Amino acid sequence: MRRQTLVFFILFIIELIIFIGTSALPVNQPQLASQFQSERSSIVSLPYPLEALSIFTHNYEIALAEFIPALGVGIMGFSIGSTGYVLSAVSNAQGVPGWIPAIFLLTLPHSWLELPSYAFAATAGLFLLIDRNWKRFLYMIGFVGLELFFAASVEAGEIVLENVNAIYSYLFWIPAALLLYVLYEVYEYIMDITEKPKVQY
Repeated sequence: MRRQTLVFFILFIIELIIFIGTSALPVNQPQLASQFQSERSSIVSLPYPLEALSIFTHNYEIALAEFIPALGVGIMGFSIGSTGYVLSAVSNAQGVPGWIPAIFLLTLPHSWLELPSYAFAATAGLFLLIDRNWKRFLYMIGFVGLELFFAASVEAGEIVLENVNAIYSYLFWIPAALLLYVLYEVYEYIMDITEKPKVQY
């Protein structure tokens, strides 16, 4: 396994731990919950294409900040921690522990397209300092954009079907599985074509 891939997995596991950990905090902030619900309502009321675009642009802005070398790791931790914190505020306002909706979100396909992208971004920024491989770094910016576009498309579709029946959201595991395979192949291709030649002495 490549070093960069190994570090990605480590950061991704840390990301999941932070998300579940912060969502489990007993946050009691009704105003924060109300603000989030208002913002979410303004997005989910949009037609599917605009909803997907809104989700994508918001998430990609976050990911681009996480590409900042070294600092991106901290930004990733803060961002996912904030997400868990807000989730806890929303769920606790409804009398439900935050970790329950956090686990539920992790059963939805868009989570496994979206969340890894942040770890990919932070890893790419970190390895720019280590390897100075600008070509790989720039390719990964495009890769994360593609991944988040897929994630936003799936998430918007889940929301549309959720309004009919929440169970229907899981139907998106079918296209999501294909998209995950495509992303794996694209990632391996990027790693191969951006591999620096080994120096022979």
